[in-house]
Amino acid sequence: MALSLVAFAVPAALFLGLALLPHGRRALVAGLIAAGVLVCLWLVHSLDLLGLGAHGDDRMQIRVFLMLLALSLAWFLGTSLQVLRRRFPAHWPGWSWPAVVVVTLMVISFGIWRMATL
Repeated sequence: MALSLVAFAVPAALFLGLALLPHGRRALVAGLIAAGVLVCLWLVHSLDLLGLGAHGDDRMQIRVFLMLLALSLAWFLGTSLQVLRRRFPAHWPGWSWPAVVVVTLMVISFGIWRMATL
């Protein structure tokens, strides 16, 4: 159960962190740092530096792959929302941007829930 919570909480935190940052230099730096960390994690996984394949932990390799995939998708969606935020009308109220982010998270969560319960 703890691994499932981490598998959902870490990508959600990455998504919310990137999507709710004020746009500008800080968001760009955060997105680039997250991208660099993700590239390093993908390299560690693809080169099997943890030795999961050598020990026969095939199920753990699949779990790590799915976790990295979720993190990559969260990074992509968070940075995509940052790009969308620049096109957001300035005259809209301040609560509208967090509402967009929460609705996006709900739609993603519903899709994951539907796939997990099939």
